[in-house]
Parts: sequence; C-alpha cells; structure tokens
Amino acid sequence: MIILGINESHLGTVAVLKNGKVLYCESEERITRKKNDVGYPYQAIEAALKATGIKKEDVDFVAYSCQFRGPEEFKIKRMTTFKISDYIREMYEYWKPILVEHKAPPPFWEKLMEEERFKHPGREYYDFSFLKTTPKDKWGEVFDQERIKVVVKHLGITPEKVLLLNHHLCHAYYAYYASPIDRTKKTAVITVDGEGDGENATVYEAKNGRLKKIYGTGMCNLGRIYRYITLLLGMKPFEHEYKVMGMAPYAKDYISKPVYDLFKKTLVVDGLDFKWKEKPSDLYFYFRDKFEGQRFDGIAGGLQKWLEDILVEWVKNVLKFLKVDTMVYSGGVSMNVKANKVLAEIPKLKEFFVPPSGSDESTAIGAAYVVSVDKGEEPEELTNAYLGYQITSAEIEALIKKNKIEGKYKVVRKIKNKEVAKLLAKDKIIARCVGGMEFGARALGNRSILCNPVNFDNITLLNERIKFRDFWMPFTPSILDYRVKDYLVNPKNFSSPYMTVAYDTTPLGRKHLKAATHPGDFTARPQMLTKEANPGYYDLIQNFEKLTGVGAVLNTSFNLHGEPIVRDAKDAWHTFINSDLDGLLLNDTLIMKQ
Repeated sequence: MIILGINESHLGTVAVLKNGKVLYCESEERITRKKNDVGYPYQAIEAALKATGIKKEDVDFVAYSCQFRGPEEFKIKRMTTFKISDYIREMYEYWKPILVEHKAPPPFWEKLMEEERFKHPGREYYDFSFLKTTPKDKWGEVFDQERIKVVVKHLGITPEKVLLLNHHLCHAYYAYYASPIDRTKKTAVITVDGEGDGENATVYEAKNGRLKKIYGTGMCNLGRIYRYITLLLGMKPFEHEYKVMGMAPYAKDYISKPVYDLFKKTLVVDGLDFKWKEKPSDLYFYFRDKFEGQRFDGIAGGLQKWLEDILVEWVKNVLKFLKVDTMVYSGGVSMNVKANKVLAEIPKLKEFFVPPSGSDESTAIGAAYVVSVDKGEEPEELTNAYLGYQITSAEIEALIKKNKIEGKYKVVRKIKNKEVAKLLAKDKIIARCVGGMEFGARALGNRSILCNPVNFDNITLLNERIKFRDFWMPFTPSILDYRVKDYLVNPKNFSSPYMTVAYDTTPLGRKHLKAATHPGDFTARPQMLTKEANPGYYDLIQNFEKLTGVGAVLNTSFNLHGEPIVRDAKDAWHTFINSDLDGLLLNDTLIMKQ
C-alpha cells in the first residue's frame, strides 16, 4: 500500500510510505528556496514520486496532517513571507483590537490579501476564488474541500481517498512509530506544540503497537508564549525560537529570576491539564508591559527555566497517571533540546526518545503512519533521516563544466575520507553534500558544514565568515557511538541520533568539543552516530579520530543564514561561493579554493 502524507503549515512537506516503510520525505522549501515555504507541497510531491518511481495512479491514499485550516494565512503565505515588522503589525492591527480593546475583528487579513507583497502568482495551487464569493464564516469549511480538490486534480485520485486527519494524532503517531522502542511495552506518548485542530498538548497510552488517547487540551500555551516572547525580543516567530533557547544559558540567575517569577504567576500545571493562575489579556502586550526594563538575556533565561520546570511537572504527572517509565515525544515544543534534557533527567523515566525534527514537517510522516495502521499495516521505525533528494554524479560533473570550475579551483575526484579528514585536522572548513538529504531542521552529516571541534576559533570563523549567525549561538557535534561516554554525561544511556536532546559534557568532552558545545553552560546537542545510519560519514570521523584522537566533528547545517539547507549541487555551489568555506565535498568530488 502506498500512502502520501502531507503537511501544509510551516514547512510544507510530503512523505511517501510504502508497505509501512518511509521511502522519501522532503519539504517544499528545499526546492523553491523559500525559507519556511507553506502550503500545498506540489514540487516536493513531484520530486518524491520521481525519486521513488511511484506513478500517480499507484497512490492508494493521501493523508493531510490537519483536519481544519483557515485559508487566509495560506493565501498570503504568512509564515513564508512575514517579516518581524509584519508580525508586530499583526499584533497592533489585529490582536490588540480583539483581545485588549475588545472590539470586533478588523479586516486585517482581507487588507493583506490585496497588498502586492502578499500575492504569489504562479505559486498558488489552491483555488482561492471562493474568498470573494463565500461568507467569511464559511471560509474554513470551503477551504477544507479545496484542499481535497487540489490533490484530486494533481494526482487523479478519488476524493474519498484523501483524508483530513487530526493534527495531534499525526504528531503522536510519528512520535511512537518513528521511535526505536519496544512496542510491547506500555509507553507514554506526549505531544506539545503551538496549536493544531484546537489542541496544543495530548497524552496517549501506547501498547502492542496501538495508541489510545488519554487526554487532550488547548490550555498548554507554552509554545504560543515562547513564540510571542521571541517576537518581543526582536526575533522572528516560527523561526527564531531556537535563538531564544540559545541565549538563555548566558543569563545569570539573579537577572532571570524576576522574569521567571512573573511567568510562574500565569500558566500552571493542573494534573494532566494546564490552567491560568493569572490570565493574561493576550500573549504579547501583557508580557511587553510586565517585562519593561528587564534585560533581554534575563527574559530568555527566565522563559526557558519556566518552560523546563512546567514541562517536568506535567510529564511527572503523566508518568504517574499512566504508571509507565517509558516515553516518546513530538510536536513543535519538542524541538527545545534544553527542555528535553531536563525531561530526560526525570528519575522515574527509564526510556525516553525524541525522533527527528518533531515540528510540523514530521506530521507528514505521522499522517501516513495513521492511515497505515488503520489499514492493518505495522509501520517500521525510522533508522535514519536521510529521506530526501539524492545528489548524483551527473549533476556534479554538469556543475563543474557549466561554472568552469576546473582551473579556478582545485578539483579532486574520487577523494578518500582519510584525505578529507586530514583537511579537517588542519582546521580547514569543509561543506559536505553527499548522498541522500536529511529531512527536517537538523543537518546530520549529508548536508553539513564540518570542522575541527577542538579549535575554539572556528566558532568565530563560522559565525562571521560563513554562517553569518548571531554570535551567541552554539554549534553541535557529531559523535561516534563508542565515544559518547567519553564526551557526554548520559547515565541512562539514552540514544539521541538526531540532535533532539542536549546533554552535559564531561571534562574530556569540554576539551575535545570546545567549539561544539554551548559556551554558556558547556552542554552539547549531539548526533550520536552509528555506522549503520551513515557508513560514509562514520568512516570520515573515524579517520579524523586516527589523526587527532578526537572521535567527533563540529557539524552545522549547510546553508547561509536565512536560507534553507542546501538540496543539490547547484545549491551547494551557491553557498560555497558566497561564503568563506575552504572546501566543498560533493559525493566523492572535492572542490577547494586556491
């Protein structure tokens, strides 16, 4: 049975599931080069069918990872197009009149749809003509039918085979079936995000390969609060929350405590649910007024500490209620690796796993899992995340010829990993674009920029000359599996192959991973790498270890700041020539700047 799973919100994504196995998963942004591209992932679907050799008529079901969608945000591609100033404008022109001044909703979205900047000719796959003929209170209902129609038109599938599924159900199925856990064991499955189909947190009980919903709530406003504090700090919601998390460890306790205390007066845990202790009028102006005069790092630190504490309290209640010691976790808030660190440290928790990139892009896989289980199949766990586009030798040679690279640059074909390792040991910074592309937000070696993790100066080189990132943001290590105990404090031996959980580092870890840990608290967000997951990358790091004694490399995503991770040879070349990278590895062809 062949199932396509589709996510439309932040990162429009498609996943292909065949007989319970994920064959392909890619986000639209990697092809369009539009960061956070939302909406129907038409080009990603075409790429997925081409890569898997599946014909449109062979698709049995298409599953959307949300039951209800409002058309306005997709019409203007809000999360793709909005700048920070647009989000602030939304606060003042839309939410403030409604929530603070208690007025009728203004025609904010209608105005935006008429502005040229928010028109996307040639990139609209939905038919939005109904917006001019249908009463506004019917827009959502009509748009959901349009979502089905666009698939029917594109794939030629019959409407009854296009399913609109509950958003958090898709998060939960992804968390459970993508994880390498014993499915005969009773397991807690939790999801936490900003919002989806009226909920922002759910609890499921799983056993023997089946999930049973225990609780769902729309009161877990952690993700939404984090989003609006990101905006208050002058950063972009839906995209820069990780920057707030990265800033938090720099705050001293005495600076962050007043902010933490203010947060504690708002949302609190109530058993399996959440409630307001002091209900804010809204989630932007309320906190803006409360935090006036507080330092930016104190706001980040207080927010992060509060998030961690409230999640720990809630998860302890979940574990006690279900009488379990095993848990898997997904949803947008699961991307907060520092919160995942403190969850992993809960004494009662004996087994804990966070699969790759738990934000909405992963619900494309979750939606396909839901249908697979419903039709009697048992989905396979994910063994790696290299589910996207495969770079080819032909495109590499075409790139070299088209750009007349030979002569201008040093080109070495059929290069061995030991030669690349020598360059890393000499503190060269090498971008690696090899084989299948990772899906999701984390680069896991195949679309990565690599360098020596011992040299602290590499942080400045990467931030100032290549990545153009904020100075306070840390980098991450890819660590050989047999060196994990040397570098990380991990007494429960939890597995984290996808950079989804942070760990404290050992003294040797702080020495060997000096440039790949957080300078504020010396934690690391590791990729624990096995040979089975990526033999070529594993061999490269082993060769680096033979030269240096260090069983890890610094790994950061291969992209310029503000751009999607590179997809193919053309994207890799664009990033290479627009940065101070020393070398570019395309499969087994190395291009070095003279």
